[in-house]
Amino acid sequence: MSYGERFLFIDLAATGHEFNNGNLIAAKQGNFQLAIEIKEFRGNSPVVDLEQAIGQYILYQLLLKEVDPVREIYLAISSFTFNNIFSESIGELVINNLHKKLLVVDLEKVEVLQWIPQR
Repeated sequence: MSYGERFLFIDLAATGHEFNNGNLIAAKQGNFQLAIEIKEFRGNSPVVDLEQAIGQYILYQLLLKEVDPVREIYLAISSFTFNNIFSESIGELVINNLHKKLLVVDLEKVEVLQWIPQR
């Protein structure tokens, strides 16, 4: 997406046609549009990774309100990341107070385990 003289790249964009039971496949299920930013949290500090993910999420959220207001932004994380930082009090604080939307993904099965908030 572009804004002013800057270009930013969201990892994945999808519409309601591409989702079925939380998996990315061709199927009809509603008329919604998503932007999905995928984060791996591979740094030495999960808190630093969380800080960077929050900043990027908020920036993309602000930009989408301007250039594509019907598209919802989600942060996709692994179940490992969810269980290690987002299930802690600091992660719950972020989810509850920043109204962050998450997709929790099982990387081995390559499927969405949980939508936060629930779709």
